[in-house]
Amino acid sequence: MTQYIQSPLDEEEAFHNSFRYYLSSLEMLAASAEEQCDLMGNYNVAWELKDDASAGKYLVGRGYLTSEQEAWVQALSEALNSVNAQILPAGPSKEANLVAMNHPNWGPLRYLAKEVIRQLAPFAAINAKYLGTPSKDVGLP
Repeated sequence: MTQYIQSPLDEEEAFHNSFRYYLSSLEMLAASAEEQCDLMGNYNVAWELKDDASAGKYLVGRGYLTSEQEAWVQALSEALNSVNAQILPAGPSKEANLVAMNHPNWGPLRYLAKEVIRQLAPFAAINAKYLGTPSKDVGLP
């Protein structure tokens, strides 16, 4: 039996993969409540989206983003702390998740997510080139 050993991702590749997932979570966070529920499969959307978008804090201090970009990522992570996803409706129904995602706390976070996307647009282009993925016009009107 042949055994394959996977080599760990190098730091740069790991960062770029993490950044791509984070950017996707920001795009979901910036969407309307209905779009968020659809994109997240109508299952525990508030908790999952908060958790995914909060992971941006792990991109800070790694030397790839500018200090200004890092400040925006940190600001969003801190703002997400204000959402107590544990008390919002959850489960596998669209109705419960729509109630949760229409909670007033999410409005300012959607706006902030759009601004963070705009601020990260220069690195998003570098990221797309590094990963060989199509570059979206991230952060452009």
